[in-house]
Amino acid sequence: MFGQLVVTAGPDQGRTYPLDEGKILVIGRGQATETRLRDPHVSRTHCQVEVDGGRLLLKCAGGAGGTQVNGERVTERELKPGDVIRIGDTELRFQFDDPAEQSTRVVPPASAPKPAGPKVVKHLTELTGTTISHFEVGPVLAKGRTGVIFQARDSRDDRTVAFKVLWPEYARNDDEMQRFVRAMKTVLPLRHPNLVSLFGAGKSGNYCWIAMEYVEGESLTELIRRLGVAGRVDWRHAFRVTMHLARALSFAHEQQIIHRNITPQNVIIRAADKNTMLGDLFLAKAMEGGLAAHLTRPGEVLGDVRFMAPERLEGMSHVDHRSDIYSLGALIYTLLAGQPPFEGTTLLDVIAKVRTKEPADPKKFQMAIPDGFNGIVQRMLAKRPENRYQETAKLLEDLERLSKFVGVAV
Repeated sequence: MFGQLVVTAGPDQGRTYPLDEGKILVIGRGQATETRLRDPHVSRTHCQVEVDGGRLLLKCAGGAGGTQVNGERVTERELKPGDVIRIGDTELRFQFDDPAEQSTRVVPPASAPKPAGPKVVKHLTELTGTTISHFEVGPVLAKGRTGVIFQARDSRDDRTVAFKVLWPEYARNDDEMQRFVRAMKTVLPLRHPNLVSLFGAGKSGNYCWIAMEYVEGESLTELIRRLGVAGRVDWRHAFRVTMHLARALSFAHEQQIIHRNITPQNVIIRAADKNTMLGDLFLAKAMEGGLAAHLTRPGEVLGDVRFMAPERLEGMSHVDHRSDIYSLGALIYTLLAGQPPFEGTTLLDVIAKVRTKEPADPKKFQMAIPDGFNGIVQRMLAKRPENRYQETAKLLEDLERLSKFVGVAV
């Protein structure tokens, strides 16, 4: 069986219809159809879907009220996993045999051999050398709270990708898997020069994965480590990083996405042109569901508290884009000072300082920092959200004005 249509709304909600290669499924309420829907607003023969060569093609048969896919009226459309057909008061969702096997990419052609499911391993790092979906998993690039990132080869599109595999505990929860797929559909189309692009996402066996743009360069974590004990970056370089990340955040915030996890590990400076790129935007959408509950233990906080806004550490249920602005300020402060705004011997010590203490003036560590740039960083780090920049666009405006004044090309 190629997949199935599941009725998600209407009088026949819960019914499923198998989709087989080379077969045509006629949809309607007539006795001559395979579906025989009970929806009186559906025509006797409303539309049909055909599986041909690994493609699912929907054709409207002239049913009353027409046929819609994801809210758009169509006469003919190739369907992708997760697409919703609406006819009358009935909605049908196209999915693979197992709902958790949905992917935000088109499925591979049926003529191609179906890749074997990935072997179950004790540690994610052992996935190197295996194949997941159509990705040949290579060496480990990084490890984090949410999973492990590998270099991989996309055999379908013949390109190198950064391939993130989430911890298996997350992939076992079907509700979270569905939320994950919906989140990916929102984020996948987004493209910006300072955001790491997403190419695809899905679940194969026990593993939930994300395929991302592979950026040759180094993370800010690696840059800070390479600089040694001082760990400081010249203010001009830090200024360019600030400008690039402010552009990325301004774009994300325009899409109503809050990143929530701006840390040195999630920022990459591309080697070819020194362009700064922000990654892990997918986590922002996934965190709108219950992902945090699957990635933390009771009493833990997801992420690096040294870069979190005070309101996030005070248990506030609602945070907005101003929390991202604080995190960006903490990251840039780290580049300028060679250390985060606050450090401590214990997690509770760091949290207490973030909530109550004021950071040392960045100029204490680099006297050459222009007053204008110094003031921007300090404003981003204001304890109270209302004392920070209220819009990322305004932050970007001040940075662009300052770049002309200090003569730093960005």
